[in-house]
Amino acid sequence: MFNQKLTKMLVVSGLVICIGLGFGVKKLLEMYGQVAAWSLKSEQWQELAELSVQVSAMGESLQEYLLWADPEALNRFHRYSNSIGQKLQDLSFSMVQSAAPDFQLFGQLCKDYQNFALYQVVPAVQAGNSRTDKMAEIYRQNRQMSQELQSILENVRRKYSRQLDEHRANLEEIRRNMVILTFLLAGLMILLVYLLYLLLTPLWQRYLFTSQLAHNSDQAVWFIEASGKINYINPAAQELFRLFPEQVLQKHLEDIPRILPRLYSVIQPVGQVLINQKKLLRCKVACTHDDGRPVDLTADYVPVAGAGRPRGVVLLIRPAGEQKDRHLLLDTLERERKRISLEIHDWIARYMSTIIHALDYTLRLHQSGRLPDGELVRNLGELRSHCQNAAIEMRGIMNDIHPYLIDRVGLVSALESYVTTFEKLHDIKVFIFYQDRALQVRKKDEIIIYRIIQEALSNIVKHSQATAVDINFTRQQDTLRIEISDNGGGEGDFLAGQGLWGMKERASLIGGDVVFGYGETGFCVTLTVPLLAGGQSDEQDQDHAD
Repeated sequence: MFNQKLTKMLVVSGLVICIGLGFGVKKLLEMYGQVAAWSLKSEQWQELAELSVQVSAMGESLQEYLLWADPEALNRFHRYSNSIGQKLQDLSFSMVQSAAPDFQLFGQLCKDYQNFALYQVVPAVQAGNSRTDKMAEIYRQNRQMSQELQSILENVRRKYSRQLDEHRANLEEIRRNMVILTFLLAGLMILLVYLLYLLLTPLWQRYLFTSQLAHNSDQAVWFIEASGKINYINPAAQELFRLFPEQVLQKHLEDIPRILPRLYSVIQPVGQVLINQKKLLRCKVACTHDDGRPVDLTADYVPVAGAGRPRGVVLLIRPAGEQKDRHLLLDTLERERKRISLEIHDWIARYMSTIIHALDYTLRLHQSGRLPDGELVRNLGELRSHCQNAAIEMRGIMNDIHPYLIDRVGLVSALESYVTTFEKLHDIKVFIFYQDRALQVRKKDEIIIYRIIQEALSNIVKHSQATAVDINFTRQQDTLRIEISDNGGGEGDFLAGQGLWGMKERASLIGGDVVFGYGETGFCVTLTVPLLAGGQSDEQDQDHAD
């Protein structure tokens, strides 16, 4: 699983980086706009400078024409006038708003100056009135209008200069912000990379561990992709099925029956698991080797999902009957045989020996005539009592070997009968709680459940100071849960002996499990076994018992 704290930090860092990148893009666009505006204003300011030179030259040309009546000076005036008019037309489309009124005034004054030259200066010069008062007034008007044009144009240029200074200041501020933002984003990127390293390193290590585990496992491991292609088989699978990897790798499931028909029953459940996305455990399958020898197998089919999508199916295959820690089960069975042997020796043999000695003694006395009839009857009564006790003990031992009551009246009733004897022998009260006497478990599983409960009660006698035991039967969906808890107290760690591990092995034989540990009142053993949906109950079996 992902580390939630690291994931949250990673998400927050990613969001901050995205916000920072968005802010940076915005600032870059602003900078681009400012640079474009600054370039345009710079070009216009340069054109205004050229315009100022042309205005000055236009005034000097007209002044020269007034003084010398030189036609070339008049031609220069017209050229400058036309050039100024073209520049005015070009600049009028992109003029800054603050300078637009002055620029319009400048344009109007240029037209007035051209009209002044055309309708007053030229006629006066052509008339030859160079010494009259009228010419003096024309001189004065020419200087005044030329100076006014220069003054207005200078005002426009100053406003452009202020605009350029503002753009330059904005660009400098944006540049400083971009530098700061760059450092912040660099730091966040370093943090993001570090968080990714912390988050992905355990996943990579887990992947390496899982791949090494599958490679070195003594069980056959297959991985089939969701598309149906076989992606991986480990060396144990190659050895078990006696095949080479290239025979099956990257082959589709539909091709396996044609290429390797002996593997059909092994591959066949994969499609169902891919569709239903539910695992199938302890499935009995079979295959045949090249020599025709059949092999019974047990297979687990486990669906694998990632990012909310099915990724494939893992197959774990082993020879049928192979159980984990089989020696523990064998030890449990051997210990059970030893216990039964000791009970037969200690109880039945003792009763038989007593009966034999008593019979020999009675026969000798009766043959010698020294045994009265009353004494004979009393001795025979005692012998009958010994025989009856021996029969009871034999019945108990035989019940331990196989509790016949399970076949007749069911698991709960058999337990109640056993508990009655248990309470008398050990002075420990046992309470059995259940919702329904009809437990939907297989008949062959009931004896194993009985043995596990019997072993749990024996452990309480041996290792606990309990005075009462609760046995609770509860159903949880498709599972039967049985808790055996005592009131003997105790806490902390404990060393599980062979008895507890033997119970786990018994439970695994029927697809169940056993967990154990200290509870609120004492030691607790919890057994879980699968229920049969719609299967026969205890009472139904009882109705059909012989």
